[in-house]
Amino acid sequence: MQRYVVDGNFTAQHMNMKQPHLDVTLLDGLGYMVTDTDYQAHLSSAKETKEWSSCSNHCAVNAANTNQSNIHATRVAATAFAHHGCFVPHTVVDFQKGERNMNVDYSICNAMNYHSDNIETSLIIYDIGCQWCIHFKDHI
Repeated sequence: MQRYVVDGNFTAQHMNMKQPHLDVTLLDGLGYMVTDTDYQAHLSSAKETKEWSSCSNHCAVNAANTNQSNIHATRVAATAFAHHGCFVPHTVVDFQKGERNMNVDYSICNAMNYHSDNIETSLIIYDIGCQWCIHFKDHI
């Protein structure tokens, strides 16, 4: 069984650029970052659902429903191996609005596909997993 830890960083905000055509991607798909074109394709095809926390007042879930028009990315998240804490390559994602399921789904699916030929089960440890797991099978 492979064990993963998922968490987000609430202080990483990326403002909208005044001239986005001048933006240069430094590590597109290299190291721990996801490939931007594949990630954007996933985001455009994924269904966005507005979900409010039902088990506790999780600001990560509830912040996904706020409007922050001047910010390109409000947070980042990554999936790491629980055994040693190293990030799984190609699992660092950014959030456009709070911590939404479709962003985390992409990170976790990339983690579960990374060198997982003989792994039949996985354990996902996630601080808002109580909300995330409700519709995971529907999302993927």
